[in-house]
Amino acid sequence: MTQTMPLPDWRAPENRALLARLLRGLDRGVGQETLAEGALVIERTYAAWPKIRACLLASLTDPNDPDCQKIIEHLADTNTPFMLFAHQFGVLRNLVLKEALAERNINEAAQVMALFEAMEEEFAAVYLAIFLNRLGTRNHVRLGHIRALNDKNLLSYFESHLEWMEHLIEAVRLRRQGDLPELDPTRCQFGQWLHSEGLQLIRDRSHVRQIKELHETMHHIVAEMHDLLALPHTSSPLYALLRKAEIYSLELGNEISLLNNVVIMNVYSKDALTGFLSRRFLDRVLFGQMEVAKATEVPFSIIMFDLDHFKVLNDTYGHQVGDKALMHIADLVRETLRQSDLVFRYGGEEFMLVCPSTNLLQARQLAEKLRQKIAATPLLHDVQISISASFGVSEVAPDSYQLVDSRLIEDLIAACDGQLYAAKRNGRNCVA
Repeated sequence: MTQTMPLPDWRAPENRALLARLLRGLDRGVGQETLAEGALVIERTYAAWPKIRACLLASLTDPNDPDCQKIIEHLADTNTPFMLFAHQFGVLRNLVLKEALAERNINEAAQVMALFEAMEEEFAAVYLAIFLNRLGTRNHVRLGHIRALNDKNLLSYFESHLEWMEHLIEAVRLRRQGDLPELDPTRCQFGQWLHSEGLQLIRDRSHVRQIKELHETMHHIVAEMHDLLALPHTSSPLYALLRKAEIYSLELGNEISLLNNVVIMNVYSKDALTGFLSRRFLDRVLFGQMEVAKATEVPFSIIMFDLDHFKVLNDTYGHQVGDKALMHIADLVRETLRQSDLVFRYGGEEFMLVCPSTNLLQARQLAEKLRQKIAATPLLHDVQISISASFGVSEVAPDSYQLVDSRLIEDLIAACDGQLYAAKRNGRNCVA
């Protein structure tokens, strides 16, 4: 990574001749078993060393042959990490070195090392250029989903970090240190919020530390990028850092979206009896959750439940006891759910939970936990009143939709409602 000397031109006639001779020599020096083992993974990875050897021989015969370029493009198109190619390329290099050393020519072996380094840098640069284009597109799409929101609240910090990613991508594309984004995590708006108001919002201090570490690690990538951009032949480590930056960006966006849900629960109007969010905010919240899911590429789930035979309870004990039962259930829900889960009073005795960063299995487990708690915790009145509830669960996967509109939200609610009715048909007091 610290190499500063210019790399040799592997396309120069004398270098092409050397490489071609040694690569062809592998037919004699490498056993058929080794070749067959490499061939077994060609179709799966498109980057096994026998395939790379074949494309190199074609390029050495004709410098304009596109086979190697096609391999790199295939890897980039399928989002296959470049290190897979680099590993197989290294296997091939070592075999060629062994061939050169068998001829007891140390200078030739050193030349082979330099030529393979030059070829790998060229291939890495091709991969990096393709990756930069695709990363820029993905980041732009994520940014569009967040900018589509009317009520951003804390999500404005996610938006600013997606813009931070834009600057990072462009700086690497142009190889300009001066275009790199902010290094200091305490100087960005989220960093300032995290060290002040965020401490009041986030109850768990270990969670605060985790978010700080994630945020600082993401910003520190700028320092590493700054050093690399000053050096030649750094396409591969630049690509690796960009992959890390994208992962950190999505993780941070997910954390910010979870914190934003806590803000929503605190500031939106509540149902007076239960303290849960009013149904009139449901469409707005679901719209936001669906845009966030697209931006973070993480699914969320919704859970609908209602109390079994609630009319009988009201008719038997009266509406005041019915209201106490609803408040009792509200307390159990608050004890069971996470701080970032959003709870709505959907109807009289019907509720909806919006569970961010939660897949279908996790949502079913959460619903079952709540079902068991309700069934095991009777309402204390003159007598103990047993209560049960039926649950319907649906997952919202970000790749299952393109544009978010009112019709999509209606379909989402209807699907979950259908699951709730399935639970009732199955005998109630269950999860479907």
